[in-house]
Amino acid sequence: MRTHRWCGSHAMLAFALCGVAVPFACADVAPFNYSENFNLFGDQENNLACRPNGACAAVAVINSMVFLENQYPTIYDSKLLPNYDPLNNNDPTDAANFAVDGWKVDNNPARQGYYTRGDDNNNQSLVWDTAYLATKMDWFGDYAPGTTAFASMWNGGAGYPTVAFLAQQIMQQEDVEFFVKDTGDPAGNTLYHALTLTGIGCTGANYTNCSITYQDPQNPALNQNTAIAGTGPGGSLSFNYDGSAVFIDAAFAESPVPEPSSLVLIAIGIAGLIWNQRRAKAK
Repeated sequence: MRTHRWCGSHAMLAFALCGVAVPFACADVAPFNYSENFNLFGDQENNLACRPNGACAAVAVINSMVFLENQYPTIYDSKLLPNYDPLNNNDPTDAANFAVDGWKVDNNPARQGYYTRGDDNNNQSLVWDTAYLATKMDWFGDYAPGTTAFASMWNGGAGYPTVAFLAQQIMQQEDVEFFVKDTGDPAGNTLYHALTLTGIGCTGANYTNCSITYQDPQNPALNQNTAIAGTGPGGSLSFNYDGSAVFIDAAFAESPVPEPSSLVLIAIGIAGLIWNQRRAKAK
């Protein structure tokens, strides 16, 4: 009987922790639809002159940082984007700094922008993905130290992003940027573009019949929706972008620490544990 009470009381905590660490992994996955408030994202366009084809990866993260500041004002306030323009809901200065100009905050080292950390003559994903994550971590560490947790998946790292990974981030109201490539050119020589994920859902069980919504730096005012059509190279997620079949090569997410949804789930688990222990003592 004592063993049974232990299992029962800890089962509720395990349920909560299961939702924190590995949501959707504890049982068959029911249909779901998670989305973020599109009005909270920035409107910075991919029209920077710092690169011939713009700076989509930098612009995507700037629009995401606007979301974080709006979604979690008590944590980020206006720390992430010191040059943000609220009237136009954009920040070309910080986008250019993140892209190529670099930045320096207080006594921290001078930082390089994302595109100057990679090699323009080398389109290997591992180079660009590693540089992107490093640039983001430096930015958050300089402007809002100790506030943010990072999660990422990419080919050559933890593997291609999955529906489960993307759903977990959106469910927890994190900001997510993802890189896409042309399925016919996995090296990314013809198309290598960054988008901001704003929602994901599946109408079938176990991640079937899924679709995503996203913000494109080319048209940041529009929240676009598309079905995940199938699989690309290496089992990656494939969909139609601007008339071309593309696949998701990498995804990067940030959220406050501890994550708000994690706190709720842990609190539920702890409350259940305490309640069961009190009930056992009363008996």
